[in-house]
Amino acid sequence: MPYKNDVFISYKRGKISEEWLQDVFYPFFYDELNNALPFEPKIFVDKTGLTPGVDFSNELFSNLIFSKCLVSIWSPPYFRRSEWCLKEFLTMRYKQEYYQLSALTMPKTLVWPIMYRTVQPLPVAVKSISYLDYSDYNFVGPVKQSPLIIDLQKKLKTDIASLVNIILHAPAYNEYWDTPEGSNKLISGLKDYLEQNDNFDNPFQNPITWPKE
Repeated sequence: MPYKNDVFISYKRGKISEEWLQDVFYPFFYDELNNALPFEPKIFVDKTGLTPGVDFSNELFSNLIFSKCLVSIWSPPYFRRSEWCLKEFLTMRYKQEYYQLSALTMPKTLVWPIMYRTVQPLPVAVKSISYLDYSDYNFVGPVKQSPLIIDLQKKLKTDIASLVNIILHAPAYNEYWDTPEGSNKLISGLKDYLEQNDNFDNPFQNPITWPKE
């Protein structure tokens, strides 16, 4: 089967952050990405992408593994209080290392990090990762006439090129992961990776693991 999604959006849920994502960021993000790609993008957001009556953790895992890249929206709770966000972030990093991506490859990464609310200090695990700073645009409410909206659109128009590059050059879909043997190896390798890389400032007492499908 082909990739399920071009983009998986990873964010820490909350009333204000969800309102910002849905009403401020996403409409402009989708529009710029849709205009820049030669096809309509498939974007997964958990609030609208999960199937009622299905185990949400398994469905999240499937959508994440079979997404070309991760848009990781950083905030203090993203790293400090959300096991799900860390699972999503580290899972895509695992895929990135699995495909041996680096500064010398195309693409260089599978993670497109956005700083939504300033994180100080950054966890050691992400200090060396460059990110796009959108912390000036974390407003909500009736802001359509605000000059900041124009600035947000301009910034997205510029920044989206790097995400388009990731999507268009994403590693070929790995059909081996669709097989029982490949799925078992993937989950086993990922569990080991998550346990070895749970080096954030407030690690969870229990290992971060994905359930087996």
